[in-house]
Amino acid sequence: MARVKHYLINERYEDPGVFLQVENTGDYILFDIGNIYKLDRSLIKKVNKIFISHTHMDHFIGFDYLLRLKLGKEQIVEIFGIHPVAENIYHKLQGYIWNLVEFEPQIVFLVKQYKDGYFYHYQFDIKKKFKKEFIKRTKAKENIIFENENYKVQFAVLDHKIPVLGYSFIFPDRLKLNKELIKELPLKGKEIGKLKEFLENPKNINKKFKIGSKYHTYESLKEKYTFVQKGIKISYITDVLGSKENIEKIVNLVKNSDYLYCESVFLEEDNEQASKVYHLTTKQTAEIAKTANVKNLIPFHFSRRYGKNTKPIFHELSKFLEDTNIKIL
Repeated sequence: MARVKHYLINERYEDPGVFLQVENTGDYILFDIGNIYKLDRSLIKKVNKIFISHTHMDHFIGFDYLLRLKLGKEQIVEIFGIHPVAENIYHKLQGYIWNLVEFEPQIVFLVKQYKDGYFYHYQFDIKKKFKKEFIKRTKAKENIIFENENYKVQFAVLDHKIPVLGYSFIFPDRLKLNKELIKELPLKGKEIGKLKEFLENPKNINKKFKIGSKYHTYESLKEKYTFVQKGIKISYITDVLGSKENIEKIVNLVKNSDYLYCESVFLEEDNEQASKVYHLTTKQTAEIAKTANVKNLIPFHFSRRYGKNTKPIFHELSKFLEDTNIKIL
């Protein structure tokens, strides 16, 4: 499986947030940025992408601490979210005086904000005293908010009495060459790269590839010299009403997730309170996990009314999922 480290930043009853480290890419990712004091300072300094569900205090207050640790090193941090996240970040940054920035290494925050089918791109540069600069507007396509050669992040707009974003991090399956077996072939450097490109393209089925003086079929080469590195899908859902529309959107986003981080704020007996404050109950969380066919459920964001006693929520989730193979972590 793709090497992606991921875990909750805090206890289940504390501020929400998940940390991801995508090995061999240099990417360190946060989903939400509430209280992040428990996260290792060295990791916070490396964070270069932040996906924010919304800017309620428990999902956003950690921005100041991150900013404090970022000072002193040249870097670019990308932030993603829904309107008005760019305005919120601007006011956070303008809460400080930047009269000595000529002596500071350059820090740039690039913000990509979703609103009504479009992404609005902004830049905040320390050398310009974090002035809010509009860069461009782009059309949102296929609900993808970020994508590079390694992975993509999809989103859904959900209802928390304000629009909020749910996210799915998707690292796809990868075709890999068996390095030991490849040594048998008279190929070097760029020739190996061309072989990999040939085998990665399914359009080459029934075609042949020349190695030395011999031609080999796509199928024979793929069977003998490659293997599939299993990808991974990690989803993050928090602060949503358990409405039919929300649940349908969430299921569509998180379906077949290897790991679903999903809020489970209230016990089912407190479902009226859950509706009032636009949060999920254990039953709704279990329904999402079951319908979406996820492999592992990591519940979090438990209500403060239960204190530090997490057992009742885990017990209820286990009851609702007892007829499935879903693991509750």
